[in-house]
Amino acid sequence: MRIPELLAPVGSMDYLKVAINAGASAVYLSGKDYGARKYAQNFTLDEINEAVNTAHLHNVKVYVTVNTLIKQDELEDVMNYLSNLYAIGVDAVLVQDLGLVELINRHLPKLKIHASTQMTCENHLKLDYIESKGIKRIVLPREMRKEEIQDLKTNMELEIFVHGALCYSYSGQCLMSSFNGGRSGNRGTCAQPCRQKYKVEGLKKEDYYLSPCDLNLFNKLKEISELNIACIKIEGRMRNKEYLAIVISNYRKALNKLKSGKEMESEEISLVFNRGFSQGQFNNTAKRSLRAGHVGLKIGKVIDARKNQIAIKIDDSIKNIPEKGDGLLLVKNDDDYGFEISQNPSITTLNHFKKGKNKQIKDLTRKNKVLIVKKVRQNKKSNFNLNESEVYLTKKNNLIKKAREIENKGNSYVKSKLILTFSIKNKFPQLKGRVTLANKKEIECEVRGNTPFEKPLKKSVTRETIQKQLSKVDNYPYQITQININYDGTLFLPISKINELRRELFEKLEHELVNSTKHKTKKIKLNLKEREKSEIKPCFSFYTNNLSHLKEINNVKRVYLEIPPEYDDLNIIHDEKYNLNHMINFLKEAIEISMTKDYELIWKWPDIAHDKLIKTLNKVRGILNKMHYTIPIMSNNFKGEYGPYSMNITNTETIKSLENYKILTLSPELTKKDYEDIIKFCESQNQLEILVQGSVELMKTRYSLLYGKEIKKAKNNSKNFLIDRNNRRYPIHKSISGEELILFNCEDLSLLKEIEHLKHIGFSNFSIDGRWKDNCYYKIIEIYESALKGNINEKELLKYSPKNTIGNY
Repeated sequence: MRIPELLAPVGSMDYLKVAINAGASAVYLSGKDYGARKYAQNFTLDEINEAVNTAHLHNVKVYVTVNTLIKQDELEDVMNYLSNLYAIGVDAVLVQDLGLVELINRHLPKLKIHASTQMTCENHLKLDYIESKGIKRIVLPREMRKEEIQDLKTNMELEIFVHGALCYSYSGQCLMSSFNGGRSGNRGTCAQPCRQKYKVEGLKKEDYYLSPCDLNLFNKLKEISELNIACIKIEGRMRNKEYLAIVISNYRKALNKLKSGKEMESEEISLVFNRGFSQGQFNNTAKRSLRAGHVGLKIGKVIDARKNQIAIKIDDSIKNIPEKGDGLLLVKNDDDYGFEISQNPSITTLNHFKKGKNKQIKDLTRKNKVLIVKKVRQNKKSNFNLNESEVYLTKKNNLIKKAREIENKGNSYVKSKLILTFSIKNKFPQLKGRVTLANKKEIECEVRGNTPFEKPLKKSVTRETIQKQLSKVDNYPYQITQININYDGTLFLPISKINELRRELFEKLEHELVNSTKHKTKKIKLNLKEREKSEIKPCFSFYTNNLSHLKEINNVKRVYLEIPPEYDDLNIIHDEKYNLNHMINFLKEAIEISMTKDYELIWKWPDIAHDKLIKTLNKVRGILNKMHYTIPIMSNNFKGEYGPYSMNITNTETIKSLENYKILTLSPELTKKDYEDIIKFCESQNQLEILVQGSVELMKTRYSLLYGKEIKKAKNNSKNFLIDRNNRRYPIHKSISGEELILFNCEDLSLLKEIEHLKHIGFSNFSIDGRWKDNCYYKIIEIYESALKGNINEKELLKYSPKNTIGNY
């Protein structure tokens, strides 16, 4: 069993104090730039320095998130920011951008790197690659299941999220906010479109289809401790202090109990912000949230609602009984009604209530309790019948009080061990201190008093008095384990001077301790060189999963072929058994069609491929090789020859790090200026490709869109759409895994008017995505060929792609 590090989110210095006092063993925070929560309060460099000093004094580690994608014109600035972080002494930085990893290894090799969950490392191929880059820890995707984590073999430390909000999409693979509002999750500015209501084709009900319940693995800590997990992470840098104090303190207590083989339950963590809880993908029990906001702790059901009162049957397991000033939420179907309890409620038994006696009971452990809440004038009206409503406790006043106590009176989780030695040299007092930190590092200091001991006029200072004064730790997180006093008790010194000596030593120890992790700042100059311009004949690539396209396509250099799923119907639940015959026969037929064609046929693997699917894909490739059907691979697993745009390439350093790839597709999130900056400094321009036409994948998810009865209610449509409040229709398709869903944009990306400019500045590889399109979509290739010659025909394009956007371009 391994008790993991408890990692807490921190949005400001005040929150750092709460996290330390609540029992965090590490915290993660962000500077004002380059963090994935740009709208949190975040820290200045001076504040980060203060935070590191405070945390290290309390044996708490500090990790700084530098986990956005880095654009070409930011490379030097972010490296100098990282140089400052290294000088400050942060314990690690969380990074998403592969190019940034290369630069850190080159310029700041001793700065520890943790791979952000936004790297989307869901299989061994990716883990092996990032481990080869010297990364010390990987934050696994929230979509990983227990058995998948159990099978991982890596020398890197594993970190997992255990509590807090869940994204519908795999982190790092969501472009929805970026394409629909210009606010990129990969750049820290996500607008959270997943928390809005949508409709699904075939269902009348509008619901939070893209909003999973929050994650809560509190009751799975024993299982997690048996998985060799190095760190468990709490989400919530934008939550309030009560959330931080209550969640961290409860997880700390539970982890402490695990050391002695005990487990605990907690209602408290349900009383701070949550959208309802599930254990997510950890044991494949994810479910959809009831509402976008706080739900609270479910405590029972309304059994009677009258004009002046509400009677609630309380579940027998509930320990937090509502009181005056607490908040309640009543939920029934799609309606909810929330209010604060204004008068002291009464508690009776169900038997008394049925008889109309409503006799108050004192023993709150009794079963079959009924809570009677009086209505006041302000909350007598509700727009639905409250009978049979589910009741949630949303606010508990005494919990707010408890959170404040943690903030103001708490202490650090691990105290440093301190040995003191007092002696007299040439009549002057000396005090030595040796602090042993949690990481076994030792700090030694010595101070000398400036007032000599004298012969007593009346009474000497005893050894006991000196020991008593030296035993005071003030506000320092020290545990004094030993005090050595080399003094015979026959001299005199004012007690104030002994206290002064102690304080001087503590200050010196603190100074030495916080400076023990500091380094010199160095200015980093990247000296990026502009490439020489060269003319390369432009060419096109075409994505498809339609065999009829292969028969008709001409004048393209490459075709990226993706195997369509056997069933693309949301009503069909996949059983995770892959049909090898379907895959092999599809590829075999495709290769045979393409043998007489001029293009190169490339098999595009799914962007999300857990190890079970990887094994299947390799088995298919092995069988094809034995049949003498060889085919190159497009994959983001660092083992392919062609890289898709899901690799999130936004700078030339990432391109350099992936030199083994023949072709790399740049991120479609980039602007015109970004493309210009990259091509200007790219040493291998013929390695780059740009998606110029087609549907962009906005989300890749392992969560179901429909649950339970909805699956039966939904019409058996040949096409599945998610529909927003502006009636925009987003196509949804299944991956070949049959498990992952892909949500495509409602409009096609189209850079028809820009392709001449892109060619002029040096780009030569352009791709058109015809997956899930009709049989004639391939004709767009000719329209783009004409555009390269200066003949832009938008009217003709609209025949095949009626809704278009330039995205972020």
